[in-house]
Amino acid sequence: MDAIKTPQRPLIVGGGPVGLAAALFLAQRGIRTRLIETLDEPVKQSKALAVNPRTLEILEPTGVTRQMLDLGKPIRGAQFHQDGHVAATIDFTGVHPEYPFLLALSQATTERLLARALESAGGAIERGRKLAHCRNVPGGVEVVIDRTSGGDSEITSVPWLLAADGAHSTARQEMGIDFVGSSMEYPWYLADAPLETGLPQDFGHVFILDEGEFLFLIRVIDEDERTRPGLPLWRVIGNRPRPLSRLLEARQGGEVVWQSDFRIAHRVAETLGRGNVFLAGDAAHVHSPLGARGMNLGVEDAFVFAELAVAKRLDDYDGMRHTVDGNVVRRVRLLTRIAAGETATTRFARAHLFARLIGIAPFRGQMTATASGLDHKLPTVPLTRAAA
Repeated sequence: MDAIKTPQRPLIVGGGPVGLAAALFLAQRGIRTRLIETLDEPVKQSKALAVNPRTLEILEPTGVTRQMLDLGKPIRGAQFHQDGHVAATIDFTGVHPEYPFLLALSQATTERLLARALESAGGAIERGRKLAHCRNVPGGVEVVIDRTSGGDSEITSVPWLLAADGAHSTARQEMGIDFVGSSMEYPWYLADAPLETGLPQDFGHVFILDEGEFLFLIRVIDEDERTRPGLPLWRVIGNRPRPLSRLLEARQGGEVVWQSDFRIAHRVAETLGRGNVFLAGDAAHVHSPLGARGMNLGVEDAFVFAELAVAKRLDDYDGMRHTVDGNVVRRVRLLTRIAAGETATTRFARAHLFARLIGIAPFRGQMTATASGLDHKLPTVPLTRAAA
């Protein structure tokens, strides 16, 4: 092994949107970090498909929001379909003075824009590097970094480590931090495919079907959108196999671009910081895609973390984020269980009460606030000058 004993920059683990955003926020505030990523190339498939108003707001000073708006398409609300008609509608009009919509834009495109902005700010991603071990030591964190291609490992110390390395976070496991929550029993399924449909493209669509089944449809917008021939690309998510075979008011009009199945869990780390190791994004919290908060909530973690790092107040990070993240996960879990109709009670609520609830202003307002990311205020962090 090669031991490096010279002082090192703070370390961010995970080159997805959360790690990239954290590195960018810090770079533009004068703090240089080291960002490592296991994958040799960016992922082409996108888990997240929508950027919410809160994310657009906090990325605006970086210049990335303007580029996102040039590429994305506004999603102005959601329609809930039941028994052959639109049973309820959520409209984002007025939810934000500048961004009264979710912006349909693939995670892959978002990552590319963040990476380019980071490079412009003097940063970069080190690909093919994996965190193998970490432990708190006086004054910082000792880490072991492996090369995914093999060869010697690197042992070094860093002043702090931000783990944005996903739901199976190595750093969280190394710190012995419990990931508290539960998993749903059955997988969900997704397929990205061209659809022939008259459904409004500026709305997401939830179809409430019999026996606890549902379908969720939303447009997929990526960098190929303007040059891709044929019908518009949609994502179809369902809680039964082969969701494209269960379409209503739409039919498949071309080859599937991507399909997968995945398990749904709702979990929050017991703490978002232990010593000088901190968690953000999926390393800190996971939930279903309903609510469009996964990537967005992680980018907000990154923003708050960067503000605190500049202010030299990282001990406040868990206190500022744990309750916020936990509340979001609880709200999304409730929405998910109603939508999925896992029990006789939730199926009854979904069939007979859900549309009526959406018609009640406070309930509708809470759902709108959750989807937009505006269900809480950002904390005010008094800043101090950071050393470059």
